[in-house]
Amino acid sequence: MSKLKGKEKVDDGDRSWLELLNSVEASTSSEGEKLQKLTQMILPKFVARLVTEMENKMMVEKEGLKSCHEAGVEEGKDYLISKQKKLKTSDSRKKKQKTNNINNQRNRQDLEKFMELGLEPPPDMPQAFKDCIKDLGGSEIKLIIQKFLQVTDLRSQQNRLSMSLKQIRSTFLHEDEERMLNAKRQMAVTFVEPCLSVSTVNLAKWKIGSSLSYIINGDYSKVLKNNRDSLKPNAVVQIWSFRVQPNSLLGFALIKVIDGEDGYVID
Repeated sequence: MSKLKGKEKVDDGDRSWLELLNSVEASTSSEGEKLQKLTQMILPKFVARLVTEMENKMMVEKEGLKSCHEAGVEEGKDYLISKQKKLKTSDSRKKKQKTNNINNQRNRQDLEKFMELGLEPPPDMPQAFKDCIKDLGGSEIKLIIQKFLQVTDLRSQQNRLSMSLKQIRSTFLHEDEERMLNAKRQMAVTFVEPCLSVSTVNLAKWKIGSSLSYIINGDYSKVLKNNRDSLKPNAVVQIWSFRVQPNSLLGFALIKVIDGEDGYVID
């Protein structure tokens, strides 16, 4: 047992090695019995300690795997959310592109019809309207749009005449006016009606579907009533802009170029 006396640092978890050794030596003089007793005293606790250490290690590894799994689940959720957003954005773009294609096709069809009707290039403003604008102190006359009137342009309940930005032929707004409309504010403008009466309407900028349009509203419903005999669906009209001095105030003139469908009554 002399070789075992240098192992002071070994213990059974409760007592030091020397205490165990002295206890065993005092109990028997047989070296074999001493080794057997020491083995019986130390081995179970040593094995138990190894098992505990292994269990702790496995628990740490398990927690690590769980954390990795949870992180993976969260990452998976983020991926799915990102994927859904991309799909939604893609669907929105496709829908917008489809609408734009329809609008572009409609614009091409309108242009072809204008050419068939001899309205491309558009005819000049009639002299009567030039004289009316001159009497108002107007100048800087520009053709803004030539279009077929739609039913929505003729419903007094909707009270609006639309001018798609894609069909606008000339720039007619000052920078401060454009900023005002982009801020969703309206501006009052002088309006020369097809019957040459002069009124005041509002100009706004709206998003209709996926497209932007300038909108004439305000007292536009009164314009419809004043011109119920001339404004019909599919009538070709022109809208011209002009500036009234000395303050360069914006004005519009609505001119019927070709009659529309008979039998339509403006409500």
